Amino acid sequence: MRIAPLLFALALAASLPAHAIEGYVGAGITQAPSEDEYRPIHGVSLKEDNDPFARVFGGIWINENFAVEAAYHDFGRSKFEAIADFGYDLESEGWSLGVVYEYGDAAWAPYTKIGYFTADIDGETTSIAGVQRVSRSDNGLMLEGGVRWTPNDTFSLRGGYEWFDFEGGGDGGLTIAAQFSF
Repeated sequence: MRIAPLLFALALAASLPAHAIEGYVGAGITQAPSEDEYRPIHGVSLKEDNDPFARVFGGIWINENFAVEAAYHDFGRSKFEAIADFGYDLESEGWSLGVVYEYGDAAWAPYTKIGYFTADIDGETTSIAGVQRVSRSDNGLMLEGGVRWTPNDTFSLRGGYEWFDFEGGGDGGLTIAAQFSF
């Protein structure tokens, strides 16, 4: 029965005193990979445009150093308009679940996150055969590392680097996020 583990987790969480659960929510943006430039033939250069990644996340602290964090990622749009017979226009979004480890409990604390992500990629490709719809999924390892600055008990800023192991090669960038604790 697939619902049994979920019901067990909900019952366990409900049995904890309300003050024992320390959680947080936040939103952030990750810099898009720099424009990729292709030179298919001498004298011709083609550029791929990438949108920045956006995300919303939430987590629960297990203890003062470990948290479990889930996030929704809007991986943005990747567009490559080369010539009439080749190009693509793709958008992707997905989810991740990971474990966060924060080194210490000071106002400035380094952290790392390791987890699993899944993404849906939809759009169109153009080839000599014409326009074709693309709909596929991807999943794999995701990593994040950086520093969290906490000026008070409820607000933090996180800055670092976020990376996803996509099938065609890893993708990531510098990230900044605001985090609210409760």
